[in-house]
Amino acid sequence: MEFVNLRAKSKEKKRMNRLFGTERFRSWMLFFEPGDGTDMHYHASPESFLVLDGKGSVKGIKGEERIIEKDDVVFFGSKDYYQITNVGTGPLILFGNRSEGFGGPHVTAEGIDRNQP
Repeated sequence: MEFVNLRAKSKEKKRMNRLFGTERFRSWMLFFEPGDGTDMHYHASPESFLVLDGKGSVKGIKGEERIIEKDDVVFFGSKDYYQITNVGTGPLILFGNRSEGFGGPHVTAEGIDRNQP
């Protein structure tokens, strides 16, 4: 068993904080300052995010958009393009899980396949 206190980890203010990982699973925390976020991309495996704090915009490849805030959970199926941006005035902190190990493919809207740190 392994344990992590998410509140304590969020105080580290690291953009990407790896928490747990195996060959087929990973958990991490994202910390975005206002205006920061991800590129438009997808992953080969489903993933979910829990908003621990802040306010974000989730956009899809077709232009659809939804605002997410503390205590919201968002799920992305495999190969669902998305972009998350902090649209609030304070940090956007997300806890994520995906059914693949760290280093899995990260495919941008331009079709570039790269390994995500």
